[in-house]
Amino acid sequence: MRGCDKKPPMCQYRAYLSTLFVFAKAGAAILFYKMNIQLSIWYILLCIVLMVTVRTPIFEESSEMKYFVDDSLPQQLKNDRHTIWVVEFYTTFSPHCNAVKPIFGALSREFTHEYMKFGKCDVLKSHGVPESYDISSSCLKTELPAIIVFEDGKPAARVKQTMNGKQYVMSHINLKRDLLIQDFHDKAVKKSEAMKAENKTKKSENKKKK
Repeated sequence: MRGCDKKPPMCQYRAYLSTLFVFAKAGAAILFYKMNIQLSIWYILLCIVLMVTVRTPIFEESSEMKYFVDDSLPQQLKNDRHTIWVVEFYTTFSPHCNAVKPIFGALSREFTHEYMKFGKCDVLKSHGVPESYDISSSCLKTELPAIIVFEDGKPAARVKQTMNGKQYVMSHINLKRDLLIQDFHDKAVKKSEAMKAENKTKKSENKKKK
């Protein structure tokens, strides 16, 4: 593994702050309840109103992003070996997973190709699948998010939130470099060009036969 960009992305700090504020709100509600039940009710109603009216930022991702549940990922890899798949294993409640959302989304928009696609696998809805790729879904090991590049249906490159006992910084630069995203994209482009040339040759041969 090459040297890492050690500075955590700003979105990671935002994810931590978001989680901190959730616990702070819960703690405040408990304190208000002990002081004055009516006051706690008003506070909870205010929080609900804010949740409804203030929208969470939506991070754009490729329109071809595919979400995997149950055993759909192994099936996809088995049936579509010609495509290079970049898959993020995540949970919805993890601050680290929320932090990498805009970064993974940006990579998907930049590098999605006919023969290179991006997907996300919810580990809580895909029991046994993460473990089959040597990824622990346990919150105690903090390996999530984990991102694997699959080539010919097999893992070809990977990163995890915790690697060799150290925290990995999932910045755009690190992921693009350590997952060899550009190299795999170049392979996808070459494969597409080869397939087009082959189809063109076949059409030419068919016309000659006629």
